[in-house]
Amino acid sequence: MAPVARIAALAALVLPLAALDADREFSGKWILEPGPTAGIIPAERFLTVVQNDSTIRCYASAPDGTQLEWSYALNGDESKYTFGEESRNSAAKWEGAALLVNTLVSGPQSYTIMDRWRLSRDHSALTITRQLVRASGQDEYSLVYHREGWTAPALAARPAAPPPAAGEYVVSAGTHILLALRNAVDTKHSREGDRVYLETVYPVFAGGRIVIPKGSFVTGVVSNSKQAGITSKGQLYIRFDSLTLPNGVTRDFTSRLANADTPNGKVDREEGKITGERDTGRDAKTTAQTAGMGAGIGGIAGSAAGAPMKGVGIGAAAGAAAGLAGVFTKHKADAGLPRGATVEMVLDRELRYQRSELR
Repeated sequence: MAPVARIAALAALVLPLAALDADREFSGKWILEPGPTAGIIPAERFLTVVQNDSTIRCYASAPDGTQLEWSYALNGDESKYTFGEESRNSAAKWEGAALLVNTLVSGPQSYTIMDRWRLSRDHSALTITRQLVRASGQDEYSLVYHREGWTAPALAARPAAPPPAAGEYVVSAGTHILLALRNAVDTKHSREGDRVYLETVYPVFAGGRIVIPKGSFVTGVVSNSKQAGITSKGQLYIRFDSLTLPNGVTRDFTSRLANADTPNGKVDREEGKITGERDTGRDAKTTAQTAGMGAGIGGIAGSAAGAPMKGVGIGAAAGAAAGLAGVFTKHKADAGLPRGATVEMVLDRELRYQRSELR
């Protein structure tokens, strides 16, 4: 291979890796955005992260002023540390640019923490999506940190839309339109790019007349579909892209899902996605019992394999993790919409029609 061609080939390999490394670099001082996380264990207001190739080291202050310090090994090894009366065992691994951290907590209350760390595109924000699994149930929420000294950019004012011309009818941006789904979609069977077909349930009025009649056709696409895993929930993103009146007049646009009548998930209106949900009311007790049984069996196995106390600790942690994994595998939280489900879309832009198009 010629020297120039060799250099080009090496650059093609190195540049993507360099970009990926930048997306995996969490070092810095982070400040938690205010939100509904008060009282949730744990949510450090100020977080300092020091990272190298093998370890992520974290520093924070507890609400009582106690200085906290802990670390995650990036080679797959288990990290052990204590917070007050709690003993914690953490294991971390990379999933692309995201860091997944699973932590077993033992103490006055035993529970499991499952974290997913991810940087924003401009690396100014760190989002930690956290699941807490306790005997009483499961909670999920997001902690959003911004770098120290970061300020939000000013938003440019959107120019005002021109008024309707004579004989023109305008359906405003932000209009909510109720739709009925004509084909089922879910994270088990649907893949990115699959088409979604719907029709309007109620007419839409503008300028004193029906502009979009009941039974108008709407098409969309599955923009992303992620199946549920052992510790992750299924996620389904749907985007709407065209609306056709019964007379064939079509308008293209890009709109998001605002709501949906589905037993198989929870709708995030901001992102237009459906996230699967486990039946925590039924499974929480089973999860705790299964994890406890796993811990007991693991403790016995660990004791038989080595020194009694050390073996029990290691075996119990492994057994608890296996117990949790068994429950999550049995009750995966896939997301979906059945045929006939009602969904709501929000127009991202106005739709303009001439009188001649509404015959």
